[in-house]
Amino acid sequence: MAVEQAAESIVITDADGLITYVNPAFERTTGYTLEELLGQHPRLLKSGAHNQSFYQAMWAALKRRETWRGRFINKRKDGTLFHEEASISPVVDKTGSVVGYVAVKRDITRETDLEQQFHAAQRMESIGQLASGIAHDFNNLLAAMLGNVELLEETIGTNETARARLTVVRQAANRATSLTRQLLAFSRRQALQPQVIDLNGVVIETVNILGRVLGDNIRVVTHLASRLARINADAGQLQQTILNLAVNARDAMPKGGTVTIETSNVELSDEYRGRHGVIQPGEYVLLSVSDSGTGMSPEVQDRIFEPFYTTKPKGQGTGLGLATVYGIIKQSGGYIWVYSEVGRGSVFKIYLPTTGRLAQPKELTVRSSFAERSIKLTGTVLVVEDDPIVRELIGGFLKDIGLTVLEAGCAEDALLVPFESGSAPRLLVTDNVLPGTDGVSLAIDLLARFPPLKIILMSGYIEPGLPDPQLLKDARFLTKPFSRNELREQVLSLLQ
Repeated sequence: MAVEQAAESIVITDADGLITYVNPAFERTTGYTLEELLGQHPRLLKSGAHNQSFYQAMWAALKRRETWRGRFINKRKDGTLFHEEASISPVVDKTGSVVGYVAVKRDITRETDLEQQFHAAQRMESIGQLASGIAHDFNNLLAAMLGNVELLEETIGTNETARARLTVVRQAANRATSLTRQLLAFSRRQALQPQVIDLNGVVIETVNILGRVLGDNIRVVTHLASRLARINADAGQLQQTILNLAVNARDAMPKGGTVTIETSNVELSDEYRGRHGVIQPGEYVLLSVSDSGTGMSPEVQDRIFEPFYTTKPKGQGTGLGLATVYGIIKQSGGYIWVYSEVGRGSVFKIYLPTTGRLAQPKELTVRSSFAERSIKLTGTVLVVEDDPIVRELIGGFLKDIGLTVLEAGCAEDALLVPFESGSAPRLLVTDNVLPGTDGVSLAIDLLARFPPLKIILMSGYIEPGLPDPQLLKDARFLTKPFSRNELREQVLSLLQ
């Protein structure tokens, strides 16, 4: 029979809807054999995904002797769900009586999964663009607020009431700064500092502080690969990723439980890409964080990485923890998936591409002493910033340490600044995202004119399409909003 060779699933029933025949494709799709299905009703495939009105509409069409076309979400013998596109027609004898039904169905699970992934990616991208725009504007506002708080703290003397109120303003601004950085992380626009690292080292450092974060009723277990490949990523952001996932696991285990963190080397094949759609085949490092908690429903999993989405009670959490994780991993060139069942815990799997380069040694951060902070410098510095309030603040900070400050609101104006003979600028302090020409391109142009020039690049976020800041090998980077001391330390390290 031709139907035996058909790629589509075919099922035939009698007038009462009892199965009289299924072809091999139907057996492969559902996991049931013909012998198991004979005399059964197709309702044994029901998954519970469709309500009663769905089936009533289907049977109404069939009773009118019409062909019904639609999609099912059904359940295989092993309990897994699958999507199928179906066409069901009544079989009529010579007298016009319905003697049975024939259904031709096609498994569209893979297409449906890819379609859902595509729409989810579009939704996340749209939310990300909105979030980055908001965060960029807020960064300049926060830079102005925090900068003026610093200035006021130096001028109020012993007025403790005023100092206490300024402390409240600073704390609120710092909380807002944390929120904007989480938004930028989600939207993949934050300024990262990637380097070749050993992920096991990051995990070990993070686990050392998890005890204080998770509490005594949470046990942390690690299984780390002995010869883990190196990755190119921002170690600080990966530590934040592990912390966020561990805190999320803690909240899913109110009575205590186990958080398991694992690393391994994996190679993802074309077959794996066939199931997940968006991943590039190749060699990856896998970071897995799992818990023994309450688990998540499919509906929650569909939205788990959206910013401000939370299942926690009002006032408990911002809904940005997992959104931040999503953004960090995506900006690092990796992939993240969650697997969970209600009552059976959750596992987050992160895949980060490997690199053949050697890990870089850690740089020690040296804080300037009080004596260094009182040092006065000489020379000219060019400040390029499109926000006039922020530009004035930075200029004031630099004048306080003895520098002569020239200012410009965009790259084009900066290139027209008339430097006096013999007074070439020692330092360029520029925002990276500027009207017209970007900060990196401006720095490259000025370096061609003044080769000894030192560069400090400021950035509240990364704008796609701009030159890579890493092109400026000896430049220093400041993430907005930054403090007066952070700026001073960078300037001293470059000019002393």
